[in-house]
Amino acid sequence: MVDLVRENGGQWSIDLSTTDVGTQKKWGFPYYGYRFAWVKRMQGTIDEISVDLSTTEVGTEKRWTFPYFGYGYAWEKRMEGNIGGNMISLAATNVRRERKWRFPYSGYGYAWTQELSGECGAELRATLIATDVSRKQGWRFPYFGYGSAWTQKGILTLTANE
Repeated sequence: MVDLVRENGGQWSIDLSTTDVGTQKKWGFPYYGYRFAWVKRMQGTIDEISVDLSTTEVGTEKRWTFPYFGYGYAWEKRMEGNIGGNMISLAATNVRRERKWRFPYSGYGYAWTQELSGECGAELRATLIATDVSRKQGWRFPYFGYGSAWTQKGILTLTANE
């Protein structure tokens, strides 16, 4: 893998797509609705080399504001997998959060990991940047607002250490 990256000028980029999304819904008294979503698995292929990443640790956070706005956030804290048989480990370095609301009493919280960084062996640095984010919104009577977001597509870049 190191030779392939060096042959490409020291940097190699791979387009990845989400193939599995994890979700969880919760509620709290009175009138808080939380939906969490995160990438469970991302995959891609380039030059007959497959990339397979899975989320190994999910971060979650719940917040609320008066009156009755519940915001739930979830994101990928750690991802691990392999690139053509080589192990890769990534950790979140940039998490984005957004809050929206709608009358009456619906709070929508969106969070996703914008960037993950890590290593692929001792000689390669890896960075995964989100390029497309999906959002889902819903509500339940009487005042539960659910919002969730996850990375739909991203670019994984491998860079050779000097």
